[in-house]
Amino acid sequence: MKLLHEHHVDKQRVTDYAALLHVTANHLNKVIKETTSKSPTRWIDEAILLDAKVLLAQTLDPVGAVASAVGIGDASYFSRLFRKYEGMSPGEYRKMMRGE
Repeated sequence: MKLLHEHHVDKQRVTDYAALLHVTANHLNKVIKETTSKSPTRWIDEAILLDAKVLLAQTLDPVGAVASAVGIGDASYFSRLFRKYEGMSPGEYRKMMRGE
């Protein structure tokens, strides 16, 4: 978890964390899933989205800029990921947070 909080912007694949921990990606997937009931990918996505939600609520930066700031170069992928977990688009989230 410490590595995730330190590196989630620049390391977004399970293999990146497995390498940092000197284990295989399969082993890391298995251990994390057994321990937390969430996959490492889900933990990574949630850390990214937490940062994104803060930026969306506190800035007027375009969605593409927010995506880049959290380490996702493709704004449309970012929007799909955001919708998958939050049930709304980044723009809709921003409006909700601003009370619009």
